[in-house]
Amino acid sequence: MTKPFAKQLGFMENERVYHNLINRFLKASSKAVGLIFAIVMIMAVVLSGFGVRIAIAQPESVSLEYFRLPQKNLFVFTTVEDFQQGETDGTVVIDSGNGAVILKDSVSSGTYTSPVVETEPFEYMVLSWNAETPDSTYIEIQGRVHVLGEWSHWISWGKWSSTAFTEKNRLNLPGSSGHANEDGLAKIAIDELIVKGQAGETGDAFQYRLTLFAPENGNAGVTPKVRLVACTLRNTLPGQAIPKLYPEDAPDLSSFEMDLDVPTYSQYTRDPAISGSICSPTCVAMVLGYYGVDISPEESAWNARDYEEGIFGNWSFNVASAASYGFTSYVDYVVPEEGADPWYPVKHQIAANRPVIVSVRYRKPGFPSPLPPVEGVPIDHTGGHLVLIRGFTWKDGIEYVIVNDPAASHNDEVRREYPADQFFDAWVKKVAYVLYEDEKEIKEAEAVFRPMPFAAQLIPVGKQKDGYQKFRLQADDEAIEISTLNIRSIVVSYNGEKTEPVALRSFGEDSDLLWLEVESEPGTYTFTFMGRNKDYYRAEIVWPLPKSNTLIFTAVGLVIAAVACIAMIMSKQKARKSGTAVTK
Repeated sequence: MTKPFAKQLGFMENERVYHNLINRFLKASSKAVGLIFAIVMIMAVVLSGFGVRIAIAQPESVSLEYFRLPQKNLFVFTTVEDFQQGETDGTVVIDSGNGAVILKDSVSSGTYTSPVVETEPFEYMVLSWNAETPDSTYIEIQGRVHVLGEWSHWISWGKWSSTAFTEKNRLNLPGSSGHANEDGLAKIAIDELIVKGQAGETGDAFQYRLTLFAPENGNAGVTPKVRLVACTLRNTLPGQAIPKLYPEDAPDLSSFEMDLDVPTYSQYTRDPAISGSICSPTCVAMVLGYYGVDISPEESAWNARDYEEGIFGNWSFNVASAASYGFTSYVDYVVPEEGADPWYPVKHQIAANRPVIVSVRYRKPGFPSPLPPVEGVPIDHTGGHLVLIRGFTWKDGIEYVIVNDPAASHNDEVRREYPADQFFDAWVKKVAYVLYEDEKEIKEAEAVFRPMPFAAQLIPVGKQKDGYQKFRLQADDEAIEISTLNIRSIVVSYNGEKTEPVALRSFGEDSDLLWLEVESEPGTYTFTFMGRNKDYYRAEIVWPLPKSNTLIFTAVGLVIAAVACIAMIMSKQKARKSGTAVTK
C-alpha cells in the first residue's frame, strides 16, 4: 500500500509531526521565496526588452502564500500552528486546547482567512467546523475554490450558533445560505460545494474564511471560539478519485470483528412531528450517548436544525452540533484506495473505539426501485438516510457491517447486520461523520459552552382533577409557556432511563400546563423542554407528591384565595365610598 501523503481518518495523533515539518519549511523558505520573486521580476524586465511577454499573476485580495499540506482529501486545521498560517482581522489565534480563533477584546465582529491550499483536482468540497458560541454569539463560514485559473466568489455555508442570536436588531436562528449562493464557477447545495461545468472542470485549490460575531454586548468578555475547521474533497471523474491512503505497515483488518456498545434509538418512537426526518441527529445522539453525553434525539435534532432550509440533515450542522458538546467532529469523504479493503477506513475507526455515521440509500430486495438492495433493512426503501456503523462481523464466510439503523420501528430493533458488499454499494458519496474525544480539548472542558438546559421547576397547579395533576413550568421565578406556541418538543426520562416524547398541547383548557396522569408509576420524572428559540429547560417531578407538599400547596392556595377575597371586599367598600362622595 502507498505511504501516507495526507492526514488520514484515524491518524490524527501523528499529525503534529506533519505540522511541525511544514511550519519549519515555511519559515526557512520565506526568505528564499522573496529572493526568487525578485529574480523573476528582474528577468521579466530584461526579457521584456527583447520583446518576450511574461504573464505575471495578479495578487489576490488576501496576500497569503500558497502551500501544500501533506494531505489529499482531508485538511484539518486545529492547532495553533495551523491557524497561525492564516490572516486575522479583529481576531486572534490562542493556545486553548489544540488551538483556536477568537475575537480580540472589545471587538464585536472579526474575520480569519485561511491560507490558500493547493489540492488534487476535485469536484466536490464540504467544510465543517467545531465552535463554541456562548451568549448569542455566532459565526459564519465561507469558502472559495480555484477553477480554471480563476477564483470563485466567497460562498457561504451559513451562520451557525448553538443558541439563538441577534442580527440587525432581530432574533435569528442558525441556517445555511440557501441555493442562490453561487457564481459561474461553483455553487453550494446546502452543505456541499459543487464545481460547475459540463466538460470535467475541477478545482485545484481552496480557501476558507471565518467571521465571528458577538453583537449584543460588544464582546464584553464573550466571544465565539472556533476550535477546528475541516475541508474534505471528492472527485468522481474516471481515474481521478482521491482515496484514503495508509502506510505499508498498517494493520491487516481483512478479518476484523468488533461490536461497539452504542445505545440504540429508533427515530420513529420519537416526537411524531419530526420523527420522519431526524435520522442524522438521531445517529448523533447515539454516538454522544456512547461517549457518555445523554441527550435525546429531539435535543440533537433541534440543536442541528438548519432553519434556513427547514431540515435536520445538514451534514455540516450535524457535526457542528456534536462538536458543541465538546467533541471533535467533522465530515469526511471516505473513498477507499483502489484494490484495497473498501471498509478499511471505517474499520480503522471502529478499531479505535469510534462509531462512524454514514450516508446511505437502499431498498429491500424485491422492492421495485433502482436503489441498491440490502438484505435486512427495516423499511422498503430510502433515497437518503443516515445510519451509525458500530462494528463488523463474519458469519458463514460472509462479512457483515453491524449498524444502528434509526429507521427501525423500535429501539430493540435498531441494531442490525447488513452484508458488507451490499451495504458498500448503498453508501452514498462515501460520506462519513467522524466524531471522537480529543484529550487535549477535554482538558478545556470547563471552558466549553455546551447547549445544556436551564434548571427549572414544575410547580403543582390546583388539585388533582379528572385523573391528572397539572404543573406550571417556572424558571427564574417566571412562568414558561409550554404549549406549541413556545415549545417545539418535550421528552421525559423515568428514573434515569431512556427518554420518551411527551405530547404537546396546542389549544384547549390549560394547554400551557404540563398534565401528569395521577396513576403514573412512582419515581422521578425528568422533563426536558425544547423552546422555539433554542432555549432548553429541564425540571423534575418526584411522584407521587409528598403529602407535606400537597398540604403546603393546598394551604398556599387557600391563603391566596383568602387574600383575593379580602382584596375584593376592600375594593367594593372603597368603590361604595367613592360613589357616595360623587353623589353628594
